[in-house]
Amino acid sequence: MEPSIDPSPASLPLGRSGRLEAMALSAAGDHAVLLRETGSEARGRALVTTDKLPTGERLVVMPLDEEVEVRVDGDALAVWLGAGSLAELAPEQRPMPAGGVPIWASVIGGGLLLLVLAFAVIGSAVVFAWLTALLT
Repeated sequence: MEPSIDPSPASLPLGRSGRLEAMALSAAGDHAVLLRETGSEARGRALVTTDKLPTGERLVVMPLDEEVEVRVDGDALAVWLGAGSLAELAPEQRPMPAGGVPIWASVIGGGLLLLVLAFAVIGSAVVFAWLTALLT
């Protein structure tokens, strides 16, 4: 599959070091993404494309060398997120603010937690009293 005819194919840097990039490819109406190194070698590392199925398309990831790790489990996203994918974002762009919780919110939340706990204890005591009254 050759890179598209565009003068500057779209590319996106990958990873922390910037050594890898994703480049859009197109051939005979089929589209794919080539993951390659950006250095002087510019060797391909993996190709992402699709297979036709009667019900639609299936995603296909093809490793192009032995250094590519293919994860088939559902934890791949969690591993990537846990590795600190948000570490380079500015504080105002992060999903949760870095500041602490106000004291009034902690007091209200603690009070509601104690209220729920009290209802659970009282409800349990009532249910067990009914059960012992029925069984005796």
